Amino acid sequence: MYVKVPEVKRCCCCFPLRYGILIFGFINVLFSLLAVACLVVTTELKRSTLTGSSSLEVATATVLYSILGMGVILNIILLVGGCQKDISMLRLYNYYTVLTILAAAVPLIILLSRKQFVDVCAGLVAVATQMYVSILVRSEVVKLETKLLNPRVASAHAVEIDAPDTDTLL
Repeated sequence: MYVKVPEVKRCCCCFPLRYGILIFGFINVLFSLLAVACLVVTTELKRSTLTGSSSLEVATATVLYSILGMGVILNIILLVGGCQKDISMLRLYNYYTVLTILAAAVPLIILLSRKQFVDVCAGLVAVATQMYVSILVRSEVVKLETKLLNPRVASAHAVEIDAPDTDTLL
């Protein structure tokens, strides 16, 4: 099955693509650090009053903690890759995004079964934002690759020497 991922030229219809990626990367780093801090405090408070029903919530929080911890590191990679226009770093971030979205489905389903709708809504907003940033990063990678592989741009920088056939060495 083939699915065409949309390509965008601008972020939020107003910012250039690369600047939008950097803005979203910086916002993701801040929110990830804030979420990790809140999750650590919540987890430690729940561990002190550990009962049979909250042990699943603590395990879910631990999984989310590790996902968010990796998110901080890979959002920093997004910032560095966006500043340097590094295609491999941007692709690494895209792979991480797909895996994170898939991994976030399990805790969201658990939270939904526990009827914690506010947490589920917050998680769905985070997943939707992650998907949008993934589309932005993919569009930037495609743009950088076309600049890299475009023969018209490459030939503009190449120097052509016009020498008659009689003046060559062979």
